Amino acid sequence: MMKKFTIIASPELDPLILGELSRARAVQLKEVTGVDFENLKKLGERSIDFEGLHDKFHKTYQSLVEAGHIEPGMVDLSLVELREFIDDPDGRVNEFLTVFEEIRKRLEIADVRQKERERKLLEARARLEGVRALQPDELKRCMAVGVVDLQLLQRLVEYLRRFEEISHKVVEISSETGFVFVFGPEERREWVEVIFVIFEVKDIFDVLRAQDVLLVLDAGRREEAIKEYGEEVEKLQGLVEREEEVSELKIKYAPILGKAKFLDHMLGILSHTRASALRTNVISVIQGWIPEDKVQVLDNIIEDLEEKTGELFFIEYEGPSHDDHEIPTPTPKIKPSFLQPAWTLTSLRGWPSANEVNPIYITILIFSFQFGLMYGDIGQGLIFFILGLVLSRKYKRGMMSKLGVLFIPMGIASIIFGVLFDSFFLIEGLLFHHHSILPNPVHSPTKLMLIVFQIAVIEMVAALVLGAINEYKAGHKWGIIGEHGLGMILYVVGLYLSAMFFIRTGNFMAVMSHWTFIVMVLGMVLAMLEPIIASIAGGHFGIEVFGEGVGALLMTFVEGLANLFSFLRIAAFALAHASLAIAAQSMAGFMGVGGLLLMNTIAMSFEFISSSVQSLRLLYYEFMGKFFHGGGIRFKPFRVRDA
Repeated sequence: MMKKFTIIASPELDPLILGELSRARAVQLKEVTGVDFENLKKLGERSIDFEGLHDKFHKTYQSLVEAGHIEPGMVDLSLVELREFIDDPDGRVNEFLTVFEEIRKRLEIADVRQKERERKLLEARARLEGVRALQPDELKRCMAVGVVDLQLLQRLVEYLRRFEEISHKVVEISSETGFVFVFGPEERREWVEVIFVIFEVKDIFDVLRAQDVLLVLDAGRREEAIKEYGEEVEKLQGLVEREEEVSELKIKYAPILGKAKFLDHMLGILSHTRASALRTNVISVIQGWIPEDKVQVLDNIIEDLEEKTGELFFIEYEGPSHDDHEIPTPTPKIKPSFLQPAWTLTSLRGWPSANEVNPIYITILIFSFQFGLMYGDIGQGLIFFILGLVLSRKYKRGMMSKLGVLFIPMGIASIIFGVLFDSFFLIEGLLFHHHSILPNPVHSPTKLMLIVFQIAVIEMVAALVLGAINEYKAGHKWGIIGEHGLGMILYVVGLYLSAMFFIRTGNFMAVMSHWTFIVMVLGMVLAMLEPIIASIAGGHFGIEVFGEGVGALLMTFVEGLANLFSFLRIAAFALAHASLAIAAQSMAGFMGVGGLLLMNTIAMSFEFISSSVQSLRLLYYEFMGKFFHGGGIRFKPFRVRDA
């Protein structure tokens, strides 16, 4: 059962309420309706482009956070600040954007300085590693030396190895670059220089200064230079790691950015397409739907907000009225819980409206019953029952979980009717020695068809009773006597009883004078009168209602007759299963166990699928078509993803 709630509060509390509702995921918001609120709209509803404000604010704020690597904690705005924001959202957003621009410029300056320090550190580290790597004797006999990208090093080495007289040495400067020294005869120098150009090997003097190379030749000065460059690297490393300027900016602007994060969060909620509310300069009104068992959750939210803000909120609950349209319906909670995926069996036909009987348990029962009657076999049913248990335990979502859950009642129904038909893996007569409880479809097809007709009448009458209940709940009180209620019930029952009387007597003229025929005609008359009576009672009587009445009479006659005979497909597929049993016994006579396995494989694939499809067809059209419209709306709790 759904309840409609209405919350009235000060405008500045609007975003706080929506934020809590989003986190609770217990309500679905709706457009505010009602006579009083319609008048309020005329007096001064405020229309604010929160979506546009959020786009502008969020892009700038997010780019600032990413550029400055700043992720401040959220700081709630005070009620005064919230009130200032609601009074002038454009002005407050622009004030924050001005501060963002100032922070961005300060961060850019700090970033430039930091990059300059990092560049100097890299150069100093390269000089240090370069002087360490260059031994005086190696430099004297080195034919070529340069700085190489380590990603290209392997291919460069492959080319250098083509000549046995050429050797090389690599010393890493950093994780990306290194020195490469090439040793060999002078006549290979030109070829090596070409290779250096191809692989973009930088000249050593791009990293080392001329005096650094000269230092290498002097062993004493080389050690002094290594010490000097090491101290320079340590000094620059300390400056880079401290990032004092950026840290100071983060500390200075952290409170502002924390409030900006909160404002970005609030704007995201307010700009959400489903966050509808009636906003004026004085109050904000929020309306929506909530399941009856979730009312306490909403009460707790309001109590917490009242305690946190010190403000008072007005909240009211009421049931749906005739003026309320598109009332959502939540997904039912099925017990036992492992059957929950079987809800798909109903939702594929449509989503029940708030005024409809939810047929979840009925659909599982009818579908499984019809399937078992067509596919009655103890052994095969046991296999599908076990398969259903395995799949339902292994898969908790997706198509396999739904199939697994449905296999369980289908397997149980197949086992039950397998006992009644005395069939075990297509072998008949093991239990009752060919004296089965239900008539054998091959040897007694007429008896089975009569039973199927009885089942058809019971199912259709049950469906029509549910249809009459739904008509009454939807406010169509005269609908209970028409083609979706008493009229069709009398017609179907009268039709069945007339057919049974004709089978016993064989006299068609006697049938037309029998009371069962009168019941059938009375049902069609009621179906014809229902739209006429309803139009007269509603005060909009017109000549066209006679056409509606005639149409209802014809629909009752044709639809009831077609639906009743459509159930004969149950007997037809039960006959097909029994025929497979006869074929299996014949093939087992000359093929042995292999023939029996082959026929069981056919039954558990092709026949299983066809019986499932036919059971669905009878469920959706002949049964649910009498009472279930499936035009409801799924309950979707209000939620903003980043809330």
